[in-house]
Amino acid sequence: MSMALPVFDRVVRDGIEHARAARPLSIVSDETTLFLRRAEPSDAREIHELLEGFVAHGQLLPRTLKQVYRTIRDYVVAIEDGRIVGCVALRIYSAEVAEIGALAVAADRQGTGVGRRLVETLLHDAGLLGLRRLFALTLQDVFFHRLGFETTAVSEFPEKAAADCHTCARRATCGEIAVACTLTN
Repeated sequence: MSMALPVFDRVVRDGIEHARAARPLSIVSDETTLFLRRAEPSDAREIHELLEGFVAHGQLLPRTLKQVYRTIRDYVVAIEDGRIVGCVALRIYSAEVAEIGALAVAADRQGTGVGRRLVETLLHDAGLLGLRRLFALTLQDVFFHRLGFETTAVSEFPEKAAADCHTCARRATCGEIAVACTLTN
């Protein structure tokens, strides 16, 4: 598989090209072109539908469509053949710490590198933002280990516990594993 160098996210509106923050736009493989870009409000319903499949299997916590709209700027989407085949969100807690969340890849695209590309994009973004530490709560810790994350204790991220864990309906039976990586900027 060959990977194109990241290019900057550009949007053409009314015939004028507007560059957005440096974020990889497309990755080309031998079989297909996968476009990665910031999510836009028009993506919210499709993101929500993708997430709902994982909620139904107990792999993600539920989010309402309103919550997706409210946090749409946190998301990056992977688009292939005109449809969203993956998404992920970067939730910033402080000047140094952020969470990777809402990682979902369509069933027919799992195991093809879409999830890895999404997380790599957030790692790139986090570096541009000057963040030092990223974490995720996951049921798929091996996936994150392959990307340089290490298993850690969720107690290392009191911001997460304060924001979400204390009100979570699953907190007593939570099987999620905390993983984290330190960025070198």
